[in-house]
Amino acid sequence: MSFQNLEVVHVVAMDQQRCIGQGNQLPWHISEDLKHFKRLTEGGIVIMGRNTFESMVKALPNRTNFVLTTDLDYTIDDPSVMIFHNLDDALGQASSLAHGKGLDTVWIIGGQKIFEQGLLFSDRLEITEVDLAVDGADVFYPAITQNFVKVAESEPKVDEKSGIGYRFVTYHKQKD
Repeated sequence: MSFQNLEVVHVVAMDQQRCIGQGNQLPWHISEDLKHFKRLTEGGIVIMGRNTFESMVKALPNRTNFVLTTDLDYTIDDPSVMIFHNLDDALGQASSLAHGKGLDTVWIIGGQKIFEQGLLFSDRLEITEVDLAVDGADVFYPAITQNFVKVAESEPKVDEKSGIGYRFVTYHKQKD
């Protein structure tokens, strides 16, 4: 565990070009991916950037929502949301809160800048690989560094409503 005995995990869906967003929205809808995300993160602590939070309209239920922003005046009137101005402070508070709640994992859920900053601290990546190449994508997941190794991969799946193919892939950080 790379941060104060806490497993830091990225949860993300990305296309073939590592696109994770377009116009502050997911450029696809895959019901099973949303269920997978919920199963992983429910009851836990999720860390996200302000744009990601605002794209969801409200806090994720049954989770403690940590929102990162550089806007020192940013406020949210919701007790399930805590505001931070840097990832180190958010991870430190998440660690304290997680240990108090008996949790051993914190989830980083986006966007691009938060994923880039969080990769250094991350132990595991839970990635939904979406079989698309989105035109006009404007937010991307960082390149997966060589110190992460693919340890599991689901069979290819197809969303019934959209016809979009996808698979769930798990990477673990190699120990030094």
